[in-house]
Amino acid sequence: MVNLKAEFDEMIKAVKGKDNNEFYKINVLTFDDPIIFGGIDASNYNRQLYIDIGLSDWELEHLKALPKWRGISIKTEYIEKLFSLKNHYYLIIRQEEEQSTEIFDAVLQNLVDHLTSNNGDSLFSMIFTVLDKWRNFFQRGGYRKLSDEQQRGLFGELYFIDEWLEKNPGKPPLVIEQWAGPTKGRIDFKSSNCGFEIKTVSEKLTKTIKISNEDQLKLTNGISTIYLYVCFLEQSKTHGMSLQDLFLQVREKIANRSERIALTFNDMLMDLGFREEEYANVLFFVEKIEVYEADENFPRLLKEDLPKGISHVSYNIDLTHCSEFEKEKELIYKFIN
Repeated sequence: MVNLKAEFDEMIKAVKGKDNNEFYKINVLTFDDPIIFGGIDASNYNRQLYIDIGLSDWELEHLKALPKWRGISIKTEYIEKLFSLKNHYYLIIRQEEEQSTEIFDAVLQNLVDHLTSNNGDSLFSMIFTVLDKWRNFFQRGGYRKLSDEQQRGLFGELYFIDEWLEKNPGKPPLVIEQWAGPTKGRIDFKSSNCGFEIKTVSEKLTKTIKISNEDQLKLTNGISTIYLYVCFLEQSKTHGMSLQDLFLQVREKIANRSERIALTFNDMLMDLGFREEEYANVLFFVEKIEVYEADENFPRLLKEDLPKGISHVSYNIDLTHCSEFEKEKELIYKFIN
């Protein structure tokens, strides 16, 4: 996989402090279709990406349709010779002064990762999808620090994914494609007609979990069984794992099995506004895991139980009164495949 930051750093090192007549420094990033070049503006070190689009230019309507935002410019350009390629057109994505280098590196890295994944989509479609995702990301406010509650929730979901990967060595990490937590789905994971809701408990003297609304534990034809995976967490300065470390561990395991699904995983975390560098200091220690089946007799509030006019109700469940619904933890891993 291409490490764009390292490539750009190498190009900057090559031109920095030298009497260089080159206005741009350009290196080959990929040799497979599409061939991609990285470039540095030697005057200000702004980044550029050159994507080979072949012997014909794109229609102007296609170029205008590509998502853009302040700090990025996109154009096509005919170049007679660039390394071994002659008389080709290139889509050039350029960093402007308004765009931070760190963010722009992330945008270009994500774009190159998708372009080299060879998922069968057209070149235009892949570029449009990635740029549109980033445009929406900036419209939502960009990276944003997760609250303490969100961090615990994400830790619990990543811990569940990590456990599934350990219990299913060698299997494609399809658990990621069944993960709806980051997209605010009703249930965190859904496989076949089973739903898996991940809950975290951080209070030492309680076994209380929060149910966010009256539909969360509703059984339907699509989800006829719901399991609650309850992760009891303790925060520590010396023991456990940070959210950043758990994220990196899970991402590496996924990438070793499927680069395509690893891209999906990265995109989902980006949609959350997650930036790994911000979550290295707080350590979580998993004291224990408990699993409960939330069947028809499990204590819960449903829409039909509420007085007319009342909705969007959140409530707590005390698990000390739910021992009859507790299941073996190993049971649930076989339902996601």
